[in-house]
Amino acid sequence: MNTIIPKEHHNYVAYFLTLACNLACPYCINRHDVLAARRLMSVDDWITAANRLVLRQDLPLTLQGGEPTLHPGFYRFVNEVKPEIKMDLMTNLMFDVDAFIRNVPLWRFTREAPYAAIRVSYHPGQNDINDLIAKTVKLQQAGFRIGLYGIEHPDAELRGHILECQERCLALGLDFRLKEFLGDHDGVMYGTFKYDDSVSSQTVKQCECRTSEILVDPAGNVFKCHADLYGGRNPVAHILDADFNADSIDEFRGCSHYGTCNPCDVKVKTNRFQIFGHTSVEIRDIGE
Repeated sequence: MNTIIPKEHHNYVAYFLTLACNLACPYCINRHDVLAARRLMSVDDWITAANRLVLRQDLPLTLQGGEPTLHPGFYRFVNEVKPEIKMDLMTNLMFDVDAFIRNVPLWRFTREAPYAAIRVSYHPGQNDINDLIAKTVKLQQAGFRIGLYGIEHPDAELRGHILECQERCLALGLDFRLKEFLGDHDGVMYGTFKYDDSVSSQTVKQCECRTSEILVDPAGNVFKCHADLYGGRNPVAHILDADFNADSIDEFRGCSHYGTCNPCDVKVKTNRFQIFGHTSVEIRDIGE
């Protein structure tokens, strides 16, 4: 089985261990209640898939979902993957923090980066900020580098609450950053997108696109974008295919879904070095 060596311009490697989520945010751009039924690859296969990777110091393996800690083999995975693989974790922090501290090796989520390896999403009305702060403090005291993130929601009341939470966390010495709201709210589309009419358009077009990311769904399928991954359509490979390598990520592939792109793919954002101006996909030959 070949090793998988991401190239310098490959910005992200994400293993979506599960698409199940223990929250139910009405504004979530992903339908985790529907996606939770997606077949899960066994933890042994996930370990094999991770051990194929040869990653640079600036490129971790990001565990994503859904809520990745809901995978039944999560603790085995973070312990048994070869030690040179550094990991990041995207989480809602709705897990037993004491069990996490007991079972997760600190070095797995320790590396030099301009952002925390464990990134916690705060969802007002779903998880409680007081609980998140207490858990974040406990993890930080245990040596983990952890940061909280809130959405700059266009609703004035909700946005004000997020800003108050940020001020409170910063006063406590906790990292709390804001992320742009993506999607429709009260008939207005929010988000800074590189490609016109790529999100929630009334017109769907043909195009060709390629990604700068390795995106793997819970069943081990590799996709060219988040929209395909969440839609379960058109996998380009399987992460355990013996001949799969990073070269295939650079191939432009036809798509008939331009106009229904996932905001995560086409938004203008920061790259892994926190430099603004990056977009996950490159799109060309957009049809009329």
